[in-house]
Amino acid sequence: MKQKTPEEKQQIVILGGGFAGIRAALDLHNYLHNDDRYEIVVVDRKDYQTYYAGLYEAATTEHGRVEARRVKQTVTIPFTEIFNRTKVKVFKGFIERIDIIDGKIITDSRILSFDYLVIAMGSIADFYGIPNLDKFGYTLKSLEDAIMIRDRVEDLIVKQDSAQIVVGGGGFAGAEFVGELHNLLKHECQHHNKKLENFKIMVVEGGTSFLPGLSEKVAQLVAVRLAHMKIETRFSTLITEAARDYVTLNNKEKVNCDLLIWTGGIRSCRLPVASDLERDKKDRTISTPNLNLRGFQNVFIAGDNVCFIDLNTKKPVPQTAQEAIRQGKHVAKNIFRLIKKRPLHIYHAGPSRFVIPVTGKYAIFYTSNLIISGFAGWLIRKFADLRYFISVLPWWTAFKYWLFENKIFMKND
Repeated sequence: MKQKTPEEKQQIVILGGGFAGIRAALDLHNYLHNDDRYEIVVVDRKDYQTYYAGLYEAATTEHGRVEARRVKQTVTIPFTEIFNRTKVKVFKGFIERIDIIDGKIITDSRILSFDYLVIAMGSIADFYGIPNLDKFGYTLKSLEDAIMIRDRVEDLIVKQDSAQIVVGGGGFAGAEFVGELHNLLKHECQHHNKKLENFKIMVVEGGTSFLPGLSEKVAQLVAVRLAHMKIETRFSTLITEAARDYVTLNNKEKVNCDLLIWTGGIRSCRLPVASDLERDKKDRTISTPNLNLRGFQNVFIAGDNVCFIDLNTKKPVPQTAQEAIRQGKHVAKNIFRLIKKRPLHIYHAGPSRFVIPVTGKYAIFYTSNLIISGFAGWLIRKFADLRYFISVLPWWTAFKYWLFENKIFMKND
């Protein structure tokens, strides 16, 4: 690392303003707020954090009741709100290249130098090479995606008397989304005087149940809940090709499809790094046990970009918001330890706790030894949202965001 003159500040650059990047920036501020030798910069192509946990609700808000600008307020938190009263600076830009060796970040409008780097640029939808899926399938990875899905559903109901919506993937995103989609169809059909039974939802899942790899009891609770809504499910089934008005399944069947929504998986965004990095099949970069890159002690990686092998299970840690937050905290701590010339700490994955909302005021809270379902599970989910907002915002601002989110989203229950 090059030596700085006394007048120059050490640059800590964080690429990405998601769960991991935000947590790393806030914790680094807490460690270094009294030390003027360091500058913390977050780089993101947007000027807000997307609260991904609320996207399925944003995509299913009723068009006539909630304006698009109000939908944005439910799932985005401006960086100005998050970093108000901190020393963290935010630079809006598109990252074109990361030069790890020379310590440079090349964006579409300027070049940034770094002394310490955190890569947390997030993920993209994984289409698994399925022909035309990226062309005809709608994803749910951004505010823009949510608005497009909402508008497309409205368009179908206004212009057609019947339709079939196919949701590819029955994991967390798919299970959460389809129940709220059913409620949206119900409200829109009432508003436009259409018959709900003519608007079908089909879930196509490659596993043998919802939420593959999770508890069978949880999967069964989800299945029973969605079966009451007459949502058709095709398990052990794959989409092998997409077209404008149908999808082809692995049994060669062609299924009519007026709207295809893909929630079947994610992969790390391809990092524009000018060095060879060891990656897994999901494009995640393999890190050291300390969450930094091999050979580059000052470069850390977190969130959906990292493939971290759990020391106990010997398997990659799942790509979840709670893991991203833990990793953001850990890289901040290790950067501070580097600055203080202390040994780095090894990262240990935290316990898995999930809350799966399944339409209305019903959710399933799941840990390895406890399941709580129904209204109590829904309350746990709502307080989990509030807890996150409080972790990144002043409590009064967090409470305001939480109340507004619930006011909007409950209109679809």
